[in-house]
Formats: sequence, structure tokens, C-alpha cells
Amino acid sequence: MSAERALAVEVALAKLHRAGGYRRGLAARLARIHGGGASTWERAVSTARTAYGAQDQHRAQRPAPE
Repeated sequence: MSAERALAVEVALAKLHRAGGYRRGLAARLARIHGGGASTWERAVSTARTAYGAQDQHRAQRPAPE
């Protein structure tokens, strides 16, 4: 993964965390804010959603603190 793509995924993942999950139109908003093509941001958001889901699943599997 290129450094540019990795940065786009990080930006998208941060947006997912702040929003509490995926919201429709995220890739288009990121393209307007940060520039670049919509398809580039769609791929970044897709990768970020996968990572976000894995992190969420990992949190759900951890035992609750006593």
C-alpha cells in the first residue's frame, strides 16, 4: 500500500471512529474536503470500514473488566 493510500485510510478510519461507524456519503465528503478522486476515497473508506469492523469485533471479544 502506498503512503498516500495509507494516509487516506487513516483519515477515513478516524472519521469512522468520530462518527461511531459508517455513514453514507463519507467517501464523497472526504473527496470534497481533501481532494482526489471519489474512487480513491471509496477504496480508502472500504479498507477503513474493514479495519473498523475488525477493531470493533476485537473490543467485543475482550472480557469485561471486573
